[in-house]
Amino acid sequence: MRTEAFDLLHQEILRKVRQGLDPLDRIIGQKETKEQVLAALLSKHHVLIEGPPGVGKTTLAKQVATLFPPVKAVKGCRFHCDPEEPQCPMCRYRAEGGEDLPVETISGSQRFVRVQGSPELRAEDLLGDIDPVEAFRHGPLHPRAFTPGKLLRGNRGIVFFDELNRCPERVQNALLQVLEEGIATIGGYDVDFPADFVLIATANPAETIGTERLSDTLLDRLDIVKIGYPTREEERSIILKYGRQTSGVTVPEDAVSLMVDLAKSTRERKDVQKPASVRATIKLYENSQSVACLRGKARVDVSDVGRAVLMSFKGRVTPSPESPFFNDSEGLLRDILDLVVKER
Repeated sequence: MRTEAFDLLHQEILRKVRQGLDPLDRIIGQKETKEQVLAALLSKHHVLIEGPPGVGKTTLAKQVATLFPPVKAVKGCRFHCDPEEPQCPMCRYRAEGGEDLPVETISGSQRFVRVQGSPELRAEDLLGDIDPVEAFRHGPLHPRAFTPGKLLRGNRGIVFFDELNRCPERVQNALLQVLEEGIATIGGYDVDFPADFVLIATANPAETIGTERLSDTLLDRLDIVKIGYPTREEERSIILKYGRQTSGVTVPEDAVSLMVDLAKSTRERKDVQKPASVRATIKLYENSQSVACLRGKARVDVSDVGRAVLMSFKGRVTPSPESPFFNDSEGLLRDILDLVVKER
């Protein structure tokens, strides 16, 4: 089993740690989560991150991809084949024909492949497929016969599998051999391809609508790390760092504090089924500035936040079936706004 991807990542994580640097410095707070993710990767284990939407799982995975150092690869190859040891059908075909393979240097970010979990995802989307007609004419390893799946396109890099627990069991099963052996067997041809990548998968909380149970066999091949909502101060830092600024509009501290309090209130209420994510708080920060700008103001105040919260949180915050606002999400947001403002 090839472990080049893990070896490259291992070296870079150790280098940064020994220099006293945070390899995942784009993630504000979440110290324990980051430590567990890095420990798993140093141990050459694939990772499953469990947590609500919008708390930084994608940002974390993308930064892990940047930790991969640049590598030499066959130019234009979808597998990022090593020129000294080509693996994909096209590079093999060209090398066996005596062709000199052109070489390019590709960064870690270029070796980042995202898979979006959904009930419609098929095993062939992950592993690839072989056209039976072309396979009969040219053989199953001929480039014309094979279409690579997304897992194989992550070769020598990272595969980010978002919302893994939205996939049906047959798709989950397609991952098992790849994670265990680093090999993908395609179709009924018993054709094997190396699949050397690091997997970072995410899963929404089990109670989330539309989720599937992850099999024990699959979970046994993953290190599970939980990530939660940031603290109040961390969330404030996140929106100030990642929220866009509207030219000519300032956001005073009391307005930022109100935004964070509104988001946290949705997470604490028992009659809220889906609370505001950190992403929703960032939208509120941006929309509050736009509302103030449209009203000819250079400074965001409470009224601007109140107007912006309806457009920023509606659809992102949903009441539970037991809530008196079950069919009135706007009424829920107004109630939250009134209570938070009164408490300030």
